[in-house]
Amino acid sequence: MMKVDFEYEIVANEYGFYCMPKAFFGRKLPQILANGGVYEPATLKLMARILRRGGDVVTGGAFVGDFLPALSSALVPGALTHTFEPNPIARDAARLTCWLNELDNVVMHDCAVGDDAGQLQLQVAKPDGTPMAARAKIVEKPGVGETINVDVKKLDVLVDAKRPVAIVHLDVEGHEWPSLVGAQDIIAANFPCIIIEAEKGWKSRKIEAGLTELFPEAGYCRAGSIERNVIYIPQNAKGPFRRV
Repeated sequence: MMKVDFEYEIVANEYGFYCMPKAFFGRKLPQILANGGVYEPATLKLMARILRRGGDVVTGGAFVGDFLPALSSALVPGALTHTFEPNPIARDAARLTCWLNELDNVVMHDCAVGDDAGQLQLQVAKPDGTPMAARAKIVEKPGVGETINVDVKKLDVLVDAKRPVAIVHLDVEGHEWPSLVGAQDIIAANFPCIIIEAEKGWKSRKIEAGLTELFPEAGYCRAGSIERNVIYIPQNAKGPFRRV
């Protein structure tokens, strides 16, 4: 069993087992898992339906791997889950989650994603020292709570251009658009379903306008929302919604 340098508990739900750092307990998502629940169950079910048609899924940030057992079990043989997590504690927890569930179709990257390679500041704790847990976010400069330097890479660099990608799912606390800009090759090659955490209407409209500008041939449109996520699908014949 892999070793980590923080205290944790193993929790479970219908999809599998999860390593949960004790420092994260008390936050919403960890509490759901600790009580045997599933975070964003409707979103996971929708993603599983799409993945049954074939193709890889790009999902992140991974946090403690709360999406990974469900998505990995939904993949067709040979397909992969590509994920990333810049927060060291969450990333190590996600790796242990993969080990606990014997997930051999997950590719984990130790970085954040964006529109270019470099380094950025990740806020990992509030000013009072409370861990941000799943709310860790990229900030423009240090000064608000505890921040750490993290590597940033483009998704186009992390995912082999030959891989067929059916879904790009991003929950990166406000850093979604730069992440999509860094995935232009993936999107242009596959026209995947794009699922973005975007509760505010202005944000979802801005992303739809950006997708239309970058990929006019895809015909991306907003296809409603589930839980905290907005879904964008292509209306052409390529990608996971092609007619078969």
